[in-house]
Amino acid sequence: MDPQQLIINNKNIYNKIVDLIINSNFKYDSNIKYKDIIIKKQESIQTGIGDILLNVLLIENNLKNPPLYFNINIYIDNPYQIKNNLNCFEFKLKLLDKICIKDNIIFYYDNNIEYNCEYNLNKITNLKALNKYFHFTNIYDKEYIIFHTKCRFTNNFKYNNLKTQISSFCKNFKSKYQIIILGEKEMAINFEQKYHNITTIYNELLELKQNNNIIDLTIDNIYDNLNFENYCKDMSIIHNAKTNIICGNGGQYCNSIVFGNGMIVYTIPDLNGNFNLNLFERNNNYIYYDINMFFGKIKNI
Repeated sequence: MDPQQLIINNKNIYNKIVDLIINSNFKYDSNIKYKDIIIKKQESIQTGIGDILLNVLLIENNLKNPPLYFNINIYIDNPYQIKNNLNCFEFKLKLLDKICIKDNIIFYYDNNIEYNCEYNLNKITNLKALNKYFHFTNIYDKEYIIFHTKCRFTNNFKYNNLKTQISSFCKNFKSKYQIIILGEKEMAINFEQKYHNITTIYNELLELKQNNNIIDLTIDNIYDNLNFENYCKDMSIIHNAKTNIICGNGGQYCNSIVFGNGMIVYTIPDLNGNFNLNLFERNNNYIYYDINMFFGKIKNI
């Protein structure tokens, strides 16, 4: 793209995003820069869905002092290669509007996209502090479990080995519960996907059809088509599930921690998030670093 045209496009997006903020419950401070946040000993947060949920959860647990600062740069200059950056920002703004007191977030713009948020997740005592902001409805008569499609480990993780194991397990697994598959069929290609080598296990989970009736609620690509109403519906489904079954971490992991009432997770020690695992188990959240123990837990629910 012509550099001049890129400047014009960025300016247009900037104006649209600032207008959205001004017409929301939140404040935009055009004078704030990252260095000012550091001097004030405040925090500039990462802006993923999971990051927003966990930061607000920490506020609710009195483990962070607001305000938190949200840099709109990544939706304007787009260093993370988001394909629909305005849609992505609108979604984040709606999520914050639902779960966050207006003075707890201040938006700013800075070319420096560093952040300095701390995650004292092991000190959280109330994992369900955000549930009060949602109205959960159950649309299914039968008890059900959810298999999530998103699969995020580290970029050197051997995904092919895991997919083979998942496929073999699903071919032979029969559940007494209704099974729902939730998430995206495929991952959007962008900076985050490339950096973490994120994939999905959608095709492997389809093997569950061999011995089970499946409700497939997946869509082709969530990342570039964020819809807040659909997100709220999905959180109700997650909340009312017997358990959520997850490989790796990411948004589906954080959503299930915050809004679910149980999960079974296969991950690696570096990705468990340093939560209090004793508190996790009291909330029916089980973390496994051994794939066979993970499969065994699923069989025994």
